[in-house]
Amino acid sequence: MAGIDNIMAAIPGGSTRRFYGTAHWDGARWWAKLGDGPNNLLDAWWQDPVQPLQGGKIAVDITKDEYGQAASFVIGGYTDQPRPSSGTVQEIIPAGVATQIVIMGEDAVAYTTDRFIGEYSPGDPVYLTWDAAKPTVIGKIGASAPPPTPDAPVLVPTNPPGSETLIATASDTYWAPGGWGSYSTSRNGGEDIYTGTWYGNTVTGAWFYGAQRPALQGKTISRIRFRLPARIRGAGNYNDIAIVHFYAHTSGARPGGDVARVTGPHDIPVPPGFAGGDVDLPLSFAPALVAGGGISIAGNPYTGFNSRLKDANSGRLIIDWSS
Repeated sequence: MAGIDNIMAAIPGGSTRRFYGTAHWDGARWWAKLGDGPNNLLDAWWQDPVQPLQGGKIAVDITKDEYGQAASFVIGGYTDQPRPSSGTVQEIIPAGVATQIVIMGEDAVAYTTDRFIGEYSPGDPVYLTWDAAKPTVIGKIGASAPPPTPDAPVLVPTNPPGSETLIATASDTYWAPGGWGSYSTSRNGGEDIYTGTWYGNTVTGAWFYGAQRPALQGKTISRIRFRLPARIRGAGNYNDIAIVHFYAHTSGARPGGDVARVTGPHDIPVPPGFAGGDVDLPLSFAPALVAGGGISIAGNPYTGFNSRLKDANSGRLIIDWSS
């Protein structure tokens, strides 16, 4: 394969090419290795979670914008055939107390692993899961828990855990010269959400959720998940990773000016061409959200996201609580 410089030169501006290589650990960090030679090590972003293996096969997307700037993104490992999800224990090494187990997979291939949960004997059918091209034995197929002790009391938690889903009642962009809904595709009720500065125009975005939710009052919040919608193509450097700054704000609906951001920033890297997905927000956002506030994005880099009108789940919050 040609060197990295030749690979970059061969990619037209504004496009993405996929390459296949291997993972390489140099003792300090992981690199994407495309071909042979010392000059073919590529510094890349990695899909989370990817658990690389030295020399393991990986697929790498390289994107170059119209200005010649390139970003590399390892989307995951790959194999010639899918990994088996089950198998049969063939051998315990050493015999007796296992340090390694040999499994015959359902694909008729033998695998050896030192990763297992529990105790096994030859002939046991088992479930397998895979990390970095190595199986982990997670349990026996058909195994069941022992029956409960007769007359044992059934303990019911006095404060069972729960979850509350908040769907955005509005999403929008604030631009100082024109206020809410006056910038780019947020105009005319478009409700798209932008952040950052572009040609001297500074904008911030926000999602709103209406009135307080009684179900959250007095609860201990244990997790906050936020549905970040797809990036708007053409908004800023769409083919680069954007580090987006998230805040909690205090408004249930659009205020007269910009929202009051009271917690944050919490930074989340958003990959090129992001098509939408759930991200976790810090528990420090909980007080503002429980009080009826919402989520805001502010600061550079300049980028944009689809409104709740284009994606009904744009800005959806799932708030888990424990008591």
